[in-house]
Amino acid sequence: MLPAASKRMLPQLLLTLLIFCAAPLLLSPVETQSQAPDCGQSPVPGAKLDLSEPYGWVRQTPLIAHALGGIGGFAGTNSREAMLQAYACGYRVFETDVSVTSDGHLALRHDWDAGTYPVLGQTPPAKERPMPLAKFRALPIQGHYTPATFKDALAFMADHPDMLLITDTKEPDPAKAAAVFKRIVAEAESVDPRLLDRIVPQLYEADNYEAVKSVHPFKQYIYTLYLNKDSDEQVLRDVAARGIRIVVMDENRYSPDFVQALKREGAYAYVNTINDVGRIRELMADGAQGVMTDFIVPSALS
Repeated sequence: MLPAASKRMLPQLLLTLLIFCAAPLLLSPVETQSQAPDCGQSPVPGAKLDLSEPYGWVRQTPLIAHALGGIGGFAGTNSREAMLQAYACGYRVFETDVSVTSDGHLALRHDWDAGTYPVLGQTPPAKERPMPLAKFRALPIQGHYTPATFKDALAFMADHPDMLLITDTKEPDPAKAAAVFKRIVAEAESVDPRLLDRIVPQLYEADNYEAVKSVHPFKQYIYTLYLNKDSDEQVLRDVAARGIRIVVMDENRYSPDFVQALKREGAYAYVNTINDVGRIRELMADGAQGVMTDFIVPSALS
């Protein structure tokens, strides 16, 4: 028989034990993810995209793999391994950063800024400038991931005819944007000119549309707003005038009213970069078509 003092302490002890056992569930981020699953051993079939008409694929694409998808807990690698894993996890639409090397090749890298090197697990150079292709290829990402070139992505696309690639060239200046797309078109044509039908330019300013279209008549475009200062009303006018049917925005620019206004103009809205399943569902319930994400795989929304 327990002493009276022990009897009085028993409810408190039980409550303490309950809190201790429940703490991992209460504190752990159930919906937010910082690492994509490794699908390499058990590839997931991707959605069958409608590629018969421009923008037809959007209806089957709630998730776009940002920077070729996250890998090993790292976002923004734009690496070969990230692309292979994301495809195995069921992504079929990929976004990638494109930068020009010092010797004129297209590298899949955010930029050459000194601050980008530590993010990729690399030591910044003494002088901030583009690398030549050979040095870019020889510099591992996070110690072991393989830097990829635009031609690497094109070769993968050629072997996987259900894949689309969205380019992020980070060039708001129309002349500079056109110069980068001349290289994009030349490299695509050197692999297979038909790949250009599955490349989707991402535009930073409205006048980029005319500049890029003068290089090649791409069939579909994305207008991204995270560096854009135009009003919502001006964006709506520009989208309608040019027939652009996808607009990407971050959470700072997002509003349900803006998304609905875009829908009335026949444009789809995507939000970047979202790694929380619950938030993705909220955004889609408010009218967004989907999001760019690092770690949420398509099966997580099914």
